[in-house]
Amino acid sequence: MPYLSWMEGSQRFRHAITEDPCILGRDPMACAVAQPALGSLSRTHAELRRIGGVWWVKDLDSANGTTLNGLPLNRPQGNTLQDGDELSLGGWHVTFTAGFPGLDGTTFAERVGDLFQEVQPEPAQAMVLIRGVELLYRSTERLLREMDSDAQVRGLLEESLRLLAGDRGFLVMRLKEGGWRTVHRVGDVQEGIGLSRSVLDYVAQEHTAVLSNRPLADPRFGGLSLVELHRGSLLCAPMIDEGDILGALYLDRESAGRPFSRFDLAIFQAFVRQGSLALRQAMLQRRALSQAEQQGELLRLRNERQREMDRHGELLAAMAVPLRRIQGWAEELPAAAGEAIRGQLDQLTTLLDHGHREGLPEAAASTTGHPFPLSSLQEDLARRWEALLALRRVTMRWSDPPQGFVWMPGGPLIPALAGLVELMLMQLSPGMEISARWDQERGFHILRLGLPPGLHAPTPDPWTQRVLQDAGLRWQWADQALDLYLPEGPDAMPEEPSRPLLGLVSDELGLLGLFQTVAEAGDLLLHPLETQPPPPPLPKFRFLVIDAKGNPELESTIRAYRQHPSFATTPILVVRSSEDETSRLIEAGATDWLAEGFRWEALYHRLQVLRGHTELQQRALAAERLESFRQMAGTLKHEINNPLAIISMQVEMLQRKYPEEAKLAKIGDMVDRIRALVQVLQKMRETPTEDYADGSSILKLG
Repeated sequence: MPYLSWMEGSQRFRHAITEDPCILGRDPMACAVAQPALGSLSRTHAELRRIGGVWWVKDLDSANGTTLNGLPLNRPQGNTLQDGDELSLGGWHVTFTAGFPGLDGTTFAERVGDLFQEVQPEPAQAMVLIRGVELLYRSTERLLREMDSDAQVRGLLEESLRLLAGDRGFLVMRLKEGGWRTVHRVGDVQEGIGLSRSVLDYVAQEHTAVLSNRPLADPRFGGLSLVELHRGSLLCAPMIDEGDILGALYLDRESAGRPFSRFDLAIFQAFVRQGSLALRQAMLQRRALSQAEQQGELLRLRNERQREMDRHGELLAAMAVPLRRIQGWAEELPAAAGEAIRGQLDQLTTLLDHGHREGLPEAAASTTGHPFPLSSLQEDLARRWEALLALRRVTMRWSDPPQGFVWMPGGPLIPALAGLVELMLMQLSPGMEISARWDQERGFHILRLGLPPGLHAPTPDPWTQRVLQDAGLRWQWADQALDLYLPEGPDAMPEEPSRPLLGLVSDELGLLGLFQTVAEAGDLLLHPLETQPPPPPLPKFRFLVIDAKGNPELESTIRAYRQHPSFATTPILVVRSSEDETSRLIEAGATDWLAEGFRWEALYHRLQVLRGHTELQQRALAAERLESFRQMAGTLKHEINNPLAIISMQVEMLQRKYPEEAKLAKIGDMVDRIRALVQVLQKMRETPTEDYADGSSILKLG
């Protein structure tokens, strides 16, 4: 950091140039450095400005002018400044230095060169250089033998003490939130005594190694270098990685009769630089090993998932064989019972085919849809429900379908829609009537089924609910009527956003501009949300930010979103929150928090950190998919058991009526076989896997 210094009597004054531009003159309100009592100065006399990494001085049309090293400044652009340049502003003499001014280079020193620059061109100094290089080489060699980063941290301090014959040493790391943390100490050290923060702060601020042989009198540290313990001399150097201060190494000697030299500082500075590089390489190596372990775990989980997919496909293929046999025998069954059995068998076949396709890798690819006439849809549904209604002796009155189309996406929408309604039909008693009529709403055709009193709302299984949701079909139960909302075209279908979403829960409009900037920087779309999450289905959100200010029930809001299925794994960041609330917010489900007064850079950085939260979740993705296969097994069991119960009941009734019919007994045997396979599905859902040391695992089925 550059400085300006000047003398007033026998006292030296210094000013660290942190302003850009830095104005010099007589007016304290307009100038960073001012001399109000000096009448020869103009109100704003000159300015220092940094251009392209170089400082320039320019006269601001002052009355008495400005000189640089005794020569007038060039007009109008000014002149560049070098270390040690003298400025004269109307008789006020100011010195510009690249570092702290007034150091003698022996008692107080900093910004030394490398070893070869610090050795004097004398024969006697050659041995000093050789000895210094030898010590540096041996210390660096011992340090590099340690491959573990923690061992290198300890070795860095211990080797530097041995290299420079220090009495005590500290290795401190800089905290992200500010301040320092001691990670290793050697020597006669008392807790919290003997290491001054002013030394560390100066080293971090100036990005330079320092030497002080009279710490209490050192002007750089304000006399606070060693408050509790008086030390004779000290060295301190920053550990820098790509321009960032990671920490600092500090050494001192107790006796004032053993001062450090500039050559000691050069050796110390070179060793800390080498140690910082070695430490960085060790940390990168540890990170690479961790990533390799993660990749290995991911590969193991992928292989396990593939094995489960293979077992799942084999089981579905085995179930299809008895189903085809039952379908062949059911063709000869008489009356409505045979038609009902054939309809349920078709339903089972569709479920098996869909389950097999979902297990394939290309199942995630989106399927195109097509328009489907309302008349054809009504005809298909009426045919599916006709036999079941006849068995229940229930009448269903259809109105004439309107002229129009619904959007039919790929997938088993008709079986899922039939399965939703058949749950209601099974509750009907003989003699009841059902009405079915069509209505229309913007973007949707509505099939309204009027049902008799006493029935409850349908409770579809997860598979049916997911298929209907993916198809854009919504249903509503009110006043003994089941309304099915069928989209007219693809415009009414739910769409995933083109970019990931950043959800914002806040009532303050002033935050929208800030969050819009952050969202655009992160290639996100900003989506305002209320304190209560909307009902599903919702698109996937990358992040969720909740504003704590003005939210009287903050914890309830966090819990509501965390328990919502669309936000179960989404990182939740709470902004404008106090530190006292941190533990309660984390307990409620928050992932991170920011205090009030944050800037957009801090918010953007915090969201980037939370992005790693999502990457860690991907490690468990394969395990979650394995669990989803188990859930699917349970769902298929439920879906298959329902039509099996109907088939079994009808076969039993037919056996009583036609006891000599041998085919009915074979159908019963096939039903029992399907039930046995369904029990295997149940075991796939309930039994855990057993892992082995070599990374392999098996699914325990008994």
